[in-house]
Amino acid sequence: MRPAVLLAALLLAGCGSEAALEADPAGAPYDGPMFVELDYRDRATALEASGAAGLALECAGDPRRGGGAGYDDGLVEVQDSAQDALDNWLEEEWAAMPDDGYRVERVDDGRALLSYDVGEQTKAAVVVHDDVTDYQDDTGWGVEAWATCDPAELGVEVAEDLGFEVWEDSAGSPVPTSEVVSFPGAEHCDWQDLTWLWVGKRTDWDRTYDAYLGGDSGELSDYLTTTPDSSATLPAHATDTGWQRDGRALWLGDHPKAAYLVSLDDPSDVQRWPATTEPIGCA
Repeated sequence: MRPAVLLAALLLAGCGSEAALEADPAGAPYDGPMFVELDYRDRATALEASGAAGLALECAGDPRRGGGAGYDDGLVEVQDSAQDALDNWLEEEWAAMPDDGYRVERVDDGRALLSYDVGEQTKAAVVVHDDVTDYQDDTGWGVEAWATCDPAELGVEVAEDLGFEVWEDSAGSPVPTSEVVSFPGAEHCDWQDLTWLWVGKRTDWDRTYDAYLGGDSGELSDYLTTTPDSSATLPAHATDTGWQRDGRALWLGDHPKAAYLVSLDDPSDVQRWPATTEPIGCA
């Protein structure tokens, strides 16, 4: 983030009335355009799909694909203030974004940039506009564009609140979830005791990664390369990824393809998580 000066208060109209909106201290706020047309093409890049919000990010790695908000679908509604518009959108339309902790970084030309900062850098950004019309034909503050860095850059605790189990490298630094991530199974499928593990670089359009499954997965055995084993032996050909989580190091092996979670305290304590042979989902 950018060191601090107080931006002047700006009077912005909202829902037919005037509301004073003042930016929080910021010495070098985002100074790019506050409006950039969103690109809704399927193959648009993450930045093209995120508008001005994507330009305001300060990611260490690649940003995630952002977007806009649908005020004509009967979910989100325009509000009397920028913060209320953000809160309403976060409540009604799920995105991998923190649910609080935003500050007003900049106000300009009827728009406000609300940013979520980690280590003085903007990791999530939302542009709200005071001239949005919703499905009830009300006009007021609404989310125009949003964007976020990889969940691992939001902080481990925040990422895990969003459902992402973050892994760390040997130096203790979070690894991008686009390279490795685990997450619990869906409760509505009664799979909450299972854990999915995805390994392999993933982008918006390249989903070639390996998936592994931890836990008692008897009902899914037809979709697995081998059986899960909580007291396995690490194969001689297994490879250490250098990633670790919850006191276990991640090793990968073949024949059959599986992930091995090895205790850092006791290398003989090994869990085998079989690979999946095809995507697994439930209605």
